[in-house]
Amino acid sequence: MRGNQTWITEVTLLGFQVDSALEFLLFGLFSLFYTLTLLGNGVILGLICLDSRLHSPMYFFLSHLAIIDMSYASNNCPV
Repeated sequence: MRGNQTWITEVTLLGFQVDSALEFLLFGLFSLFYTLTLLGNGVILGLICLDSRLHSPMYFFLSHLAIIDMSYASNNCPV
């Protein structure tokens, strides 16, 4: 019996209606967080690569975690 079904053919996503000043503030805030995330993980990677005492299995996995964190931060690109 298939009498009670609804077929959705299109979806429209709407953003929040905010003031342009708040929009610039949020853009700056999220850009700052993104930049700090990339810089922090870049410093971790740089230190692990430069210091030979940090070439141990724990720092090997920490470097991969930093790479994954940078990838996840760069994953979404809003249109």
